[in-house]
Amino acid sequence: MRKFLLLLVTILFVLKTKSQSYIPMLDSHSEWHVTNCFFGCLTDKYYTIGDTTFKGHSYKFLDLFHYMKNFVIREDTTLQRIYMRILNSPADTGEFLLYDFKLAVNDTMVLSNPGSPFPQNPGKFVLDSIKPKFLITKSHRHFYLHSLDTITSEVKNTIWVEGIGSLCLINTPGAPPKITGVGQLSCFFSSGIQQYQNIDSISSCLPVYPLSIGEKTDYKASLKILPNPTSNRLQIISNEFDFEGLKIKIINLLGGCVIEKEYSKFIDISTLSEGVYFINFYRGEKLYSAKFIKL
Repeated sequence: MRKFLLLLVTILFVLKTKSQSYIPMLDSHSEWHVTNCFFGCLTDKYYTIGDTTFKGHSYKFLDLFHYMKNFVIREDTTLQRIYMRILNSPADTGEFLLYDFKLAVNDTMVLSNPGSPFPQNPGKFVLDSIKPKFLITKSHRHFYLHSLDTITSEVKNTIWVEGIGSLCLINTPGAPPKITGVGQLSCFFSSGIQQYQNIDSISSCLPVYPLSIGEKTDYKASLKILPNPTSNRLQIISNEFDFEGLKIKIINLLGGCVIEKEYSKFIDISTLSEGVYFINFYRGEKLYSAKFIKL
């Protein structure tokens, strides 16, 4: 009887230890920097901000980059799962399960890349291994998965990091990091404390939350995008903004870049399909993003 009780206590201790070891992703302000290199390297930055309740669940907004508070994300720390919902879509697409950090080796899961430039439904993946790796402040479990569709799937492998998410975009659990593609994670911060760094293509990691809120307000005051809505072209107006060296990207709601060019006062958008788009301004790093509607 004593041996049984000792064994039971040991099992309960191990289970308790495992439950305590989970590193939450969204228990504080989370900030991701994702770098891509085409004609030079650009780093897009986004973070969680504000709270909202939708259909009985509490979410955080994702802001900056192409998210612009149209994506909300939540975490169930008991189930160790991360969920995402896309707002303002033509139809309620429901809630997407992004990550399940309770998966065990050889478990399978059907993955989704909601609102992403990658295939939206990359299919079923199997978890090959879980490896703890020490990053900057603590050890994070790394989840290595591969697609069970080895013939037609565009994505063969993906990596998750507990407490951080994908090594690409947060909404791409079924996609690999690619510096010459959508991008790879360069920096991750939790409440301004750096937790991850991969700066092969950038000089340093510096958090922008909450400083970028004030910066964005300044640009918003000095830049105007007219007319909005519009069907043929946009006009960029400013009395005080310096446009020298400015680059422009127009992004659709799926995160795909549909126009990329050097700054010009007028931008022809007549070939775009009807819908909502974001126009992003860069001078090295992203300076400002605005939304417009194409009629």
